[in-house]
Amino acid sequence: MASNPSSPPAGQIAFDRSAQMRAVIIAAAFVAAFWNLLDFLPAQLGSLVDPWLHESDWSHGPIIPLFSVWLVYNRWEKIKRAPVRYTWVGLIILLGALVLYQLSFWWLTFTFLRHGCLLLCLLGIIVFLCGLPVMRHAWLPWLYLFFAVPLPKRVYFELTDPLRRMAATVATGFLRLVTPLDYIERKGSLIDYMYQGRAGQIGINDACSGMRSTITLCALGVAVTFLSERPWWQRVIMIASCVPIAVFCNFIRVSITCVLHIFVDPKYATGTYHTAMGLVTIMVAFGIFSGLGWVLNNLVVEEQEPEQQPA
Repeated sequence: MASNPSSPPAGQIAFDRSAQMRAVIIAAAFVAAFWNLLDFLPAQLGSLVDPWLHESDWSHGPIIPLFSVWLVYNRWEKIKRAPVRYTWVGLIILLGALVLYQLSFWWLTFTFLRHGCLLLCLLGIIVFLCGLPVMRHAWLPWLYLFFAVPLPKRVYFELTDPLRRMAATVATGFLRLVTPLDYIERKGSLIDYMYQGRAGQIGINDACSGMRSTITLCALGVAVTFLSERPWWQRVIMIASCVPIAVFCNFIRVSITCVLHIFVDPKYATGTYHTAMGLVTIMVAFGIFSGLGWVLNNLVVEEQEPEQQPA
């Protein structure tokens, strides 16, 4: 019998109609098992969906799975060519994640643990159904999903509080150098100032800490870094630069906001203006990051061998 030229070789992934049906059934079972986290129907939203819709720092959450799917699509040819080697390791990971998820409701009552169990269960499904060789190409889309998982409140505060203080310190130094203020002093994450006999205070709140722009830029940066073929050292540099670039741009944002608050109108430090400034900050940070990628791409230029002239 002649073989179908469009069918993949034996031992490789075949995403035919039957495989698509199995994928739909597995996806439905997965959503049902973790419905407490993924419930998107009002008014009882899941513990993972609720921060996406009601907390500005995690409003990027719904976009992350779409990026992850796109990363899978970008690597689909490599994934299809990977040999399928079934392993019981995936089943162990899958069952362990489900057991730990149930325990999180009775014993280890941590919301972040439940979110981790969801991703761990997904990892077990991939490894069990496709094998470890597939993870050579699927590890990034899976790991990328962690950008959509909200951090625990205590951990988030421990990260934002130093950033708030740093932003207040930089803004205070900037205002002291370039503006004609009568008095300015930083107290924690607060900035006390006096201008033309008028005293005031500016508070650097959580939204100004830069965590949102840092997480967003890291998510965008990782996606851009792995979209095209790059040497490993370029990827390390680009990923390592995400946090410094985001923090630096947030310092600029806070300093400009303080100038507008004092010398123009305090309304520019709140509401829609404040949100718009945050979006501009993310765009500027991403522009700097893209410029770094361009520099790295053109830093090393391979010389082409001269064509030999015919004798």
